[in-house]
Amino acid sequence: MNKQNKKYILKAEKIIPGVSQLLGKRPEMYLKDGNWPTYYKKAKGINIWDLDNKKYYDFSLVSAGTCVLGYSDNDVNKASIKAIRSGSISTLNPPEDVELAEVLLKDHKWAGGVRYVRGGGESMRIAIRLARAFTKKEKILFCGYHGWHDWYLAANHKSKKNLDFQLLPGLKPLGVPKGLSGTVIPFRYNNKSDFENIIKKNIKNTAAVVIEPCREGYPNKKFISKLRSITKKNKCVLIFDEITSGFRLNSSGAHKLVNINPDLVIYGKTIANGIPMGAIIGRKDLMNFTTKTFISSVFWTEKIGPASALAFIKKHKKLKLERKLIKIGKKIKKIWLDAAKKNKLKIEISGIDPLASFKIICPNWPATITYFIQEMLKFNILSTNQCYANYMHNDKSIKLYKEACFKVFYNISKILEKDNIEDYLEGPVKQMGFNRLTGSK
Repeated sequence: MNKQNKKYILKAEKIIPGVSQLLGKRPEMYLKDGNWPTYYKKAKGINIWDLDNKKYYDFSLVSAGTCVLGYSDNDVNKASIKAIRSGSISTLNPPEDVELAEVLLKDHKWAGGVRYVRGGGESMRIAIRLARAFTKKEKILFCGYHGWHDWYLAANHKSKKNLDFQLLPGLKPLGVPKGLSGTVIPFRYNNKSDFENIIKKNIKNTAAVVIEPCREGYPNKKFISKLRSITKKNKCVLIFDEITSGFRLNSSGAHKLVNINPDLVIYGKTIANGIPMGAIIGRKDLMNFTTKTFISSVFWTEKIGPASALAFIKKHKKLKLERKLIKIGKKIKKIWLDAAKKNKLKIEISGIDPLASFKIICPNWPATITYFIQEMLKFNILSTNQCYANYMHNDKSIKLYKEACFKVFYNISKILEKDNIEDYLEGPVKQMGFNRLTGSK
């Protein structure tokens, strides 16, 4: 552990429960006992400098997937700084709200209204409120990860295992009203049994069906089409959560690949390249209910978010960024595949190209991925079993990543032949993180 990192971790452990506000940034999600850098001084492109000025290449999730243009993009920075200098917030509203709405509605011609937030979880909370207000029904059917709010965690009141295959196993809905039990029901993506026994069974009393249309694989047109048909027939709101998948396969939502429109689509994370911003886009009759139920927050009216989103979307379209992200994602997947093949390791590679992940098939995967993270860090590379493709992953950095992967995969292969890989760890096994739907039949 570097000197400054240790100093801040010891302080944080005493006064900030969990150290980080995001589960995915808690150090134990990578390496425990202070072996992960944890804190940064500066970030630019795909480089991060820790508190002792040591530079790392980020081949992990690049801040949970927020910064597809790379950290501190010059054009987004310019828009952000201009917004700050002109007054980031006031008694009046920023015109960028209107300008951004026009851009988003031009890209979503089926929609008629837009509202803004500054975080993904709260945008989903609004979407659920709207669906319930509009339909006057309460039940929610969902597939995927949609945030931390009561409506979602209430799934585990009915059964403590409901979120095991969606989020985390054994998650306790502490603090969530038990009166919400039975109002939220999970189902598996593209699962015939769940469609018949969960969706069809509950659809008449359902306010909304919520899905991540794209995560472990590309959107399944047949499945999404069936959802569109059954929700429309039963006057149920179809919500596409594109907080993670948005702006990776095109300049808006992955659902456009199958040409099926939802009633509401949610964007966040990437929409302003790491500047806090989110958008709820929907049918006009549905969005009108944002003024019939009470949905309001002062920081949803600040200028930096929409100004940055305008700059990001403009640059995304100019670069045709999705082509670059797909190309880089394919390279990353090939590195893993080739490294595994050369070292006779069995590997599973999944995810759309810009959201790639791998798993080495072995007796102790948690210890193996911990070892991978540990050893990649010695090459000054921040990594995990996922790599979110980034515009700033250039040929030089990808070459460094490839060389490091081949060396670490080689070590893993040799250790697994005769030893317990846990004996080679410099600290405890990492905490295993979020589960994602894999579309099991």
